[in-house]
Amino acid sequence: MIRDSWALVLAATLLALGGAWLATVFVAPTYTATSMVFVSAPGPSSPRAALDGNRSSLARVESYAELTTSEQVLRRTIVQLHLSMEPEELKKDVLVLPTPGSASIEVAVTADTGDTARDIANALATNLIQVIEEIDLGSDGPVSTVTLVDPAVVPGSPSTPKQTDNLLLGGGMGFVVSCVLVVVYGVRRDTIQYRDQAEYITGRAAAGRSGGDRR
Repeated sequence: MIRDSWALVLAATLLALGGAWLATVFVAPTYTATSMVFVSAPGPSSPRAALDGNRSSLARVESYAELTTSEQVLRRTIVQLHLSMEPEELKKDVLVLPTPGSASIEVAVTADTGDTARDIANALATNLIQVIEEIDLGSDGPVSTVTLVDPAVVPGSPSTPKQTDNLLLGGGMGFVVSCVLVVVYGVRRDTIQYRDQAEYITGRAAAGRSGGDRR
């Protein structure tokens, strides 16, 4: 059925490819930049102290990750970069990813331009460090040291839309859907659905047998 309807399948696939291409062209691109901070616990360099410090750092990573999108950090970033938005608006474009089993936190920011995404990601990281230094204090000073180890850079390509992925998805969906429709139509066309069809086929078969007997 698919082979006999190859022209229809090809046309549907090309049409889906064209739709995917148009969707890619007319969608405004967005860019994602990522910065990374590392959490460490200051103290003596003995093996026991280093182990305790590592455990302390891992325990604080989750809370520090949540603090990254707190109103205080977001508002400082907005003021620093002169952004015309509210903290809740900025929060929607921020994704904080604490690395499992590691004392590092990735801050990913999506924006309309690569420069804006880079600036916001770096500003969030530096403001997070400042807030932690202000609020997480022990008797001997900061409980943890947070360092910007991987500053964000301008992304080389947009994160969305991805033209190749969209074309593959659109073409694949067009091919699959057209094949399914062709098979469904063919099966439905060759299925007896009414009594008149059955009587007609039975009559033709009986007539054929009668003719054969006479010969």
